[in-house]
Amino acid sequence: MKSNVGRTERIVRIIAGLVFFVLGAGYWWGFYWIAAVVFFTGLISWCPIWSVLKISSCKDTEEEEIPVNSVSTDKDKRIRERRFK
Repeated sequence: MKSNVGRTERIVRIIAGLVFFVLGAGYWWGFYWIAAVVFFTGLISWCPIWSVLKISSCKDTEEEEIPVNSVSTDKDKRIRERRFK
C-alpha cells in the first residue's frame, strides 16, 4: 500500500476528523463515522478512494533517478536527502 496523502493533507485530515468528532457529540451521530474515516486515513497516509481514482498529493521522488556512472551534483545530493529522510 503506497502512501497517497501528503503531509499537509494529513494534518488537515486529522484536524477535520477531530472537528467531526466534536460535531458528532452535539448534532448528528453520523459525524462519528465521518470523523473515524477522515482521521484514520490521515493517520495511515492512504485514502482508498484516491487510490481508485489514481490521485496522490505526495511528492514523488521516484521519477527523479540518480545516474549511476556520473559525477555527483548538488541536485543528486538533494534527491538523496529527500529520499532517505
